[in-house]
Amino acid sequence: MAGQHPEVALDAALTGQAPGRSRSLNLEVGGIGLGFESDSAGIISLLRRRYGRFAGGGGADYSFSVSAAPGRQAPFRPSVLWAGRRLRLSRGDFGASLDTAAGSGTLLASPREQSLDAFLRSLLSALLLRSGGLMLHSAGLVKNGRAYVFLGRSGAGKSTLSRLAGASGSAEVVSDEINMLRRENGRWRAYGSPFWGEMRSEGRRGSWPLGGVFLLRKARANRVSACGGPEALPPLLRCLLNFERSAAAGGRAMDAASGLLSGSPFRVLEFSDRDASFLELIV
Repeated sequence: MAGQHPEVALDAALTGQAPGRSRSLNLEVGGIGLGFESDSAGIISLLRRRYGRFAGGGGADYSFSVSAAPGRQAPFRPSVLWAGRRLRLSRGDFGASLDTAAGSGTLLASPREQSLDAFLRSLLSALLLRSGGLMLHSAGLVKNGRAYVFLGRSGAGKSTLSRLAGASGSAEVVSDEINMLRRENGRWRAYGSPFWGEMRSEGRRGSWPLGGVFLLRKARANRVSACGGPEALPPLLRCLLNFERSAAAGGRAMDAASGLLSGSPFRVLEFSDRDASFLELIV
């Protein structure tokens, strides 16, 4: 399959795949049920080892027939393309095609954690955005049964804030890197994430009502201030994961961001990295 596009190699590999004993795994991430089935135990074992905390749940919303194949982790940014009801995802180390109406698809991926992680990030961000949800570069904390999200790109202090909060015992960490939000029955909820940054956790499963969103800024003292839509929209869009480059995707991102701005309070948190006393300001 040398020189073939991942999607072409994927179709060829699965069409000619020899029958064998099937191995399967169901995951539930961001409120989306994903099923994986393969004749190769290796890639299923890797999925189970990496995402075991998210295994189980109800039936799969989308099921993939999986085959393992070598590949290179380049380009770094995956390609995402919607063609009607069909979603195609590709990078040098994976290729996938999903018929969203039928709920079935195929995946050819290098049996490496980095490859599967990139596939799941691109898949979930595309599915969430299509349904009005968001996957955000952010830290997520749960306090008193509600989730709070702190927007920030690399270096903003997401992992520092998460470590301080987790060590304090006054809040639980959802993720220090990527969090998923969905609007359900007119209200926003945050979902547990398997995607982490410096803390390297396996993630936490669950969902919580969204208590608010903060723009994260480092400072000498802790302070919370009001934040209007014009101030919040640019950093919100910068922190939104969207691998699809099209006008339609840009429109969906703007609609989802506008929905979050109108449906959840936004504030600015200036925080000191000395201790977790900033949590007293999170209500």
